[in-house]
Amino acid sequence: MKFSLSRKQLFLILLLPIGISLTQLCRVYPNFTERFYSLFIYKIIVTTISSITDFFPFSLAECIIISFSAFVLLYISKTIFSLLRHKNKRKRILKNMLLNALAISGLIYFSFQLLWGFNYQRLPLAKTLKLDVHNSTTNELALLCKDLITSSNTLREKISQNKNGIMKLSNNKKAILETAHLGYDKASLQFVILKGTYGAPKGILFSHQMCYTGITGFYFPFTSEININIAEPDSYLPFTISHEMAHQIGFAKEDEANFIAYIACINNPDINFKYSGTLAALTYSLGSLRQYDPQKYKELISVCSKGVLNDMLYNENFWKNYSGRIEKISEGINDTYLKSASQRSGLKSYSAMVDLLLANYRKK
Repeated sequence: MKFSLSRKQLFLILLLPIGISLTQLCRVYPNFTERFYSLFIYKIIVTTISSITDFFPFSLAECIIISFSAFVLLYISKTIFSLLRHKNKRKRILKNMLLNALAISGLIYFSFQLLWGFNYQRLPLAKTLKLDVHNSTTNELALLCKDLITSSNTLREKISQNKNGIMKLSNNKKAILETAHLGYDKASLQFVILKGTYGAPKGILFSHQMCYTGITGFYFPFTSEININIAEPDSYLPFTISHEMAHQIGFAKEDEANFIAYIACINNPDINFKYSGTLAALTYSLGSLRQYDPQKYKELISVCSKGVLNDMLYNENFWKNYSGRIEKISEGINDTYLKSASQRSGLKSYSAMVDLLLANYRKK
């Protein structure tokens, strides 16, 4: 029995090595990637796509992911049924399934890189913003933590809270989604590279179910949509929204998106954003200090106000309630994804923002 590869399958499969080659080329020439792709081609792509998807009040990304997952499960079930029913055609069925999988993978990978992925290879944010990132002493880290604690304590006094002493957003979550851009509008006056007007963030319908994956939000390049898990604690929600907006602007690396989110939050006129961004920065900074100087960490954590401590503890316990096998699988997939996207430290790259915070602190 002869087996032939269709032209369509061949074309789609070839997109995989082409995409990989272009990614490597962008990595070798980051200056070219920055100027030609990130600041030019990508801007056109995200502006065009988001202008269309922004008309939909719900997340198209969520619909696509659910539909695609259902399609994959249906296709696998159908293939298994065919293998059991047509034993004499198993070899052909398996080959066809493999080729289809390669073709879909090629299409998805190439599209992902073209629509957003090449941003991983752009110039480092520290170089673009002229931040002096280098190894710092624990004393410098402690000083940064002190500054963030002072700001967090001051802001927390003006924040609304529930009967349990946990931060509660003074505005509804829809309003928070709609006003997140204000921080970027102001921050762009200082950092022009943050300028851009794209589609508004959207809350995920299945946010509570999403909590089991440990994911707080994601940017979906295929629809240029910012998707937010609105079930996460109020204290960190504004920061998460700003983080995903940083991805939409074109900053793919997690540590850079975290730093940009902090800058956008403290520049937002809404005190909920100011506090959320400062609290997130404090959480990362204290986490690093705890790792390198546990004694100093204990000294400083005791200086945090009761409200700040309540918010940090509530956030920690909130995610513990959702931890399990699904979260571990999701974390493993995310870690693999980050490493494959040139972030060799994987999930640890999230805490690398502390270096950027320190560089910015020294600049003051």
